[in-house]
Amino acid sequence: MRRLLVPKGHAGTLASAALIGRLICDGAKDFVVRQTAIRVFRGYRVAAKDRLGEVQALFDFVRRTVRYTRDIYRVELLHSARRMLELRAGDCDDMTILLGAMLKATGHPVRLVLAGFRPGKPHAYSHIYPEVRVGPRWIALDATMPWPMGWAPPAIWKCVCDVEEEGLRCSSRTA
Repeated sequence: MRRLLVPKGHAGTLASAALIGRLICDGAKDFVVRQTAIRVFRGYRVAAKDRLGEVQALFDFVRRTVRYTRDIYRVELLHSARRMLELRAGDCDDMTILLGAMLKATGHPVRLVLAGFRPGKPHAYSHIYPEVRVGPRWIALDATMPWPMGWAPPAIWKCVCDVEEEGLRCSSRTA
């Protein structure tokens, strides 16, 4: 395990998001992650080329098989997608890494949403979840909550970041 020093505040949030984006891209190229996603499609009997069915199956798989578990007290942990397949436990960033990597590994465009809930603190983000593009629309996938695909937490502030090999491209906006 590597220990990285990340700055505090907004810069630290963006640095953490960049690490999460990198772990998603790395995981998408991991044969075990891709193979697991394909196994999920078969297990859920998703028809070939049913993009929405693939997204639903992976979302459901992560929600059902990964236990939401907070990080060590005052320590931010980020697990690789493969490690998440072994652990089957993690917080919102870990679930985002796994789901994002499985989606990208099977050809789905993914972006990250950083969400903040504190009025008057536009850069105090405390939650992250992926969105996936199916056709022309982006669909929120918050696997940490017992709500269906498309549901997003009622955040006051949001920062949306495209996940690309070259890194993240982020734009802030109010929710």
